[in-house]
Amino acid sequence: MLKTAARGVSLGRRKPKAFGGTMRFGIFWPGTRTLLPSEKIAALNPDPLDLGIQLDLARACEHVALDLVLLGDGYAPSSEEGTRFGFQDPGLHALTLAAPLIMVTEHLGIISTLHSTFFHPTHIARFGANMDWLSDGRWGWNIVNGYRDYEASLFGFETLPDSATLYDASDEAVRIIESLWDSLKRTEFSGTHYKCHGKMKGPYPAERPVFVCAAASERGRRFTAEHCDYMFASPTQLSDLPPIKEDLAHHAAEAKIAQSPEVLVVADLLIRDEPGEAKEMFDSLMASIGANEAAQKWSGQIGRLRNEKKTPFKFPYFVGTATEVAEQLIEAKSNWGLNGVLFRLPVWSPQEVLRLHPVFDILEREGVRLHPQTRDYSW
Repeated sequence: MLKTAARGVSLGRRKPKAFGGTMRFGIFWPGTRTLLPSEKIAALNPDPLDLGIQLDLARACEHVALDLVLLGDGYAPSSEEGTRFGFQDPGLHALTLAAPLIMVTEHLGIISTLHSTFFHPTHIARFGANMDWLSDGRWGWNIVNGYRDYEASLFGFETLPDSATLYDASDEAVRIIESLWDSLKRTEFSGTHYKCHGKMKGPYPAERPVFVCAAASERGRRFTAEHCDYMFASPTQLSDLPPIKEDLAHHAAEAKIAQSPEVLVVADLLIRDEPGEAKEMFDSLMASIGANEAAQKWSGQIGRLRNEKKTPFKFPYFVGTATEVAEQLIEAKSNWGLNGVLFRLPVWSPQEVLRLHPVFDILEREGVRLHPQTRDYSW
């Protein structure tokens, strides 16, 4: 992620280089033993507090030339049962974990989740400026409002405001943060939700770090179109992708923004060597979700986050041999305009990530993906 401006100048908005018909890929970082509420899945995964595993995972991501990783985050476990088998708890903080991952990689984009509701914009501006310096422009911010009252109570909230109000507050937060990152001026801001007066000390980003959001509501997508470079979408099926992209483009046009955010779809990934092996394993693992307290509580949470009440556990997936997964990705691009994927790994390890290498080789030969080096590892 190369810098294009000298440090200590007024910021311009960074945008990803035009995809130009080629795909980009990342992973949803497994900062906990399992990303899915299944004791069976958890038993297959390593200890997330083993720093060596975390660093090896980052090296594997760089080796296969992934574009980015998303470090999700939260502050409270959703259930005692989930804590017992390692679902969401323990979970590594997305800002703290970013630092060692940055230090063992050279090109990988690393995006940290920071809740705008739980941090004052000045905190986020200061964190972000330093992470930008540490990574030489490879760090980005996943903008999350927070939606779980049991989590917000840790910060003194009895209940959270409605989603539209939270996005209004995030809009103010972004304006403050961008102002604080401008080394040439003093920030003077008095809004409905935040106040900020003064000048933040450096370092300052040379370009604005990449902003992403996973909005599902209309207000959230309008916010994403106005402020973000990427949107992480969670449709239940890939055929839902075209209207999502059209909706974003509509909001971008209303805001007079020439380029709407690029959409990366959250999808499960499982690759195995023999035909049928991955699908059989994947079906077995998915069938283990839903028969416990952790799954029942998560169902309501994820359904609310995705604005999907009927089938909250249903995500697109790419499952098969490396050749089959490559073919599935090419077909999804052709049929539904899929430009990129944020892979969720039910079974995770450095070795699982390395299984992507032959997939990417096929995509590059077919001309639907460019190796990040060909575009100077830009966003």
